[in-house]
Amino acid sequence: MHRLLPPLCMFLALVMAVAGFCICAVEMPQPNIDLHRARVSGDEQYRDALEARLRRQRLGRRVLLGCLFTGSGLLAVTAFLAMRPAGVPR
Repeated sequence: MHRLLPPLCMFLALVMAVAGFCICAVEMPQPNIDLHRARVSGDEQYRDALEARLRRQRLGRRVLLGCLFTGSGLLAVTAFLAMRPAGVPR
């Protein structure tokens, strides 16, 4: 089991890093047509609700990206720490 841990951690770190870069490549959530209609019509409550939802979506994306890259880094460090030097007996 100890021999399997470092490659597994490195694989998961790579997968998380790739997923993070894939999400970075996708455009951030943008205002939808309902928000534009609410702005034009002057419906303040609906506009505020839609803007709050848009802020939550953008915050959620930032948190997800931060967690993916942090987790990737932690898994890579864990993999290197779990490796044994070549000359050390079991």
